[in-house]
Amino acid sequence: MVRKTSIVIVDDHKIVRRGIRLILEQDGGFEVVGEANDGPQAVLLISQLKPDIALVDIRLNEMSGIDVCRRAVELSPDTRVILLTAYLDSNLIHQALQAGAKGYLLKDAEQMDLVNRLRKALSGELVFDPRVTSSLADYAIKHPPKEDDVLLSKRELEILRLMAQGMTNPEIADILFLSPATVKDYVRNITDKLGARNRVEAVTKAVRLGLI
Repeated sequence: MVRKTSIVIVDDHKIVRRGIRLILEQDGGFEVVGEANDGPQAVLLISQLKPDIALVDIRLNEMSGIDVCRRAVELSPDTRVILLTAYLDSNLIHQALQAGAKGYLLKDAEQMDLVNRLRKALSGELVFDPRVTSSLADYAIKHPPKEDDVLLSKRELEILRLMAQGMTNPEIADILFLSPATVKDYVRNITDKLGARNRVEAVTKAVRLGLI
């Protein structure tokens, strides 16, 4: 029997939790192992159950979803925390990435889009609603890194920002009119310069350094 992906849902509205549960369990590949309606309860559940994925709303009682994410990353490093929220805010998106979130999705997403992005998260990708990627780009323009902090070339930063949008090497190659092999070399250089083990860690470190 194939093991189902375990998920904890965190939202202060029961009807929202119920709706998400129905969507995921209809798919058959997911199992909701716990629900929480506030921040402290969420941290406790995630630390105890150590689910594959935690879907966390940003607006919670007692703790924000971003604070929950930060604690969850410490207590259950293998859990992929994804913010599922109604708020499209570049500052919140940036804070979520700094806290270690592996994605930022919006609640009005289509059912299949949510399921597909959760599957991508399981494979190690950062997952974003398409509207979030535009918001990230706006943030990068408004908050450029200090010149002394830039470890990467202009082209490497360009590729890094596309990586942060969840794009694959072939997709980046198409956008920048490069070969996939060339993009692969750039990605390797980026991860080496940032001391990262993989693409996700490279993007996370870049966010913390203010590079994107």
